[in-house]
Order: sequence, then structure tokens, then C-alpha cells
Amino acid sequence: MATSGRPADTAASDRSYRTFGFALAFASSIGLGLAVAVARIAFEGGTDGQSVATVRAWFVVLLVGLWCTASGRGLRVDRRTWLHCLGLGTLLGYMFFGNIGAVKFIPVGVAALLFFVYPPLVAVFTAILDRRWPGLLRITAFLIAFGGLAVMLGVGFESLDPIGVALGLGAGTAAGIQITWTSRVMKGRDPLVVMFHMALTAAVALSVAVPSITGITLPATTLGWIGAGAVILLQGCSIPLYFASIPRIGAETSAIINNLQPVASIAAAFLLFGEAMTASQFAGGAMVIGGILLMQLAGRRR
Repeated sequence: MATSGRPADTAASDRSYRTFGFALAFASSIGLGLAVAVARIAFEGGTDGQSVATVRAWFVVLLVGLWCTASGRGLRVDRRTWLHCLGLGTLLGYMFFGNIGAVKFIPVGVAALLFFVYPPLVAVFTAILDRRWPGLLRITAFLIAFGGLAVMLGVGFESLDPIGVALGLGAGTAAGIQITWTSRVMKGRDPLVVMFHMALTAAVALSVAVPSITGITLPATTLGWIGAGAVILLQGCSIPLYFASIPRIGAETSAIINNLQPVASIAAAFLLFGEAMTASQFAGGAMVIGGILLMQLAGRRR
């Protein structure tokens, strides 16, 4: 009886382990998507993206550091890893700012979708570094995603602030470079420990750059404080959840679930602000998300 029951117990344990991974990835995607939408409340309350990004970076350092310590992880890394974390952390700092900062200049839905140029870019960077043909399915997905981006931005392009577009695309590009870089040099290393050092680098960089360039701007209203706090909590908690989901369900599955992020941003923007995309922008956004999903399917088939 005990012998026959053991495989069932093991299978149930594996299912529970993976189910928890799915829950972590889902919660992370929803939290990150909501943060983009809630950022508008913070900005309307008087603060700005630079200030929110700086505080959020330190919050992530504290949260991940405590998480690593509580789980018995050592925070020390070798010199080579630390040097990589310096570069990766600098990119992370810009991502922290650009993804949220874009909302001050362009609609939430557009900002969310601009950031999601990173999956096609990862495919392009990987193909170049590996010197291999990416495959017809990947090329098709790439063309669909960027065709959708062109449709979305081509409609009323003059009405979109170029600063917001640059911030959103820059954050997505930084994400693509960071993910490609991480996959090349950080294999076999604890992702949460690496995340701690990246976040620490980002926090220090932002703490030096922001006060000297733009200054720290605190919210001027109670609602602004609430919005800023919500953004910091949502993003600060969601990023570690995403990293924690990867060992349980794999990077590709986590990335697929992360495609819910722009959907959550658009839905939250509609519910909070009544912000609706035009038919052409909606069609372009659907093409972007469709291309991303097709890209993930191509990766799984490979």
C-alpha cells in the first residue's frame, strides 16, 4: 500500500509545486500591469517617474535581501558575477524609470505595449549571437509584433509625446538586452541573489543620477502619496515573484504568463480613468500581443 501510494504522492507534490509557480507568475504579471496604470495617480499627485523609480529600487533591494536572508541564501558573489551585475543593474535602473515614466507623457495602454517589444528583441539578439537562422515561425512572429507596433504608433503619431515613446521603447529595449545578457552569463547562479545585486546597482545609480539631474519630487497630495506607495509595493513585490516562478515552471512558461501584464494595464486604465484605445490602436496592440504569443510558441516548439 505504501509503495503504490508513493508515486501518487510524488505526482501530487509536483503538481502543487508547478501550480504554485503558475500562481506566482500570474500574480507578478497582474501586479506589474496594475503598477503601470496606478502610476498616473502618483504623477497627478505631484511626484514623477524618477522619484518613484528611485524609492522603488531601494524597496526591491530591501525586500529581496530579506527574502534571501530568510531562505538561507548567501548574498556574496564572485567578482566576475558582480561585474556583470553592475551592467545588468544599470539596465534595470533605466527599466525601473522608463516603464513607469512613460505614463506621464503617453496613454497607459500605449506605454504598456511599447515595453513589450522586448520578446521579439530577445529573439533577434539571440539569433545574432548564435549566428543561426531564427526560423520562419519566429520571423513571422517578429513581423507581426513590429507591424502591430507600427500600426499602433502610426495612428495619430503626432498626438503621442516623443518623450513618452522614447521612454517606453527604451525600457523595452533595455529589458531585451538585459534578458539576453542574463541568459548568457548567469546560468547556474541563484536568480534572487543576482536580482539583489542588480537592484542594488540600480538603486545606487538612480540615487546619484536623479537628485543631481532632476531632484526628488515628493507627492503634493494624499492621493499622490497613495498612488506612489501603490506603485512601489506592486512593482517591488511583483518582480521577485516573477523570478521565483522561473525555477518552478520554467522561463518560457513564465514569459508566456507575463504577457498578461499589458492586458492588466489596459483593463486597469479603463476602470480607473475610462481610458480606451482607438480601434486602430487596439488592432495594433492585438497584433503586438499576438506576435509575442507566437514568438513564445516558436520557442517552445524549438
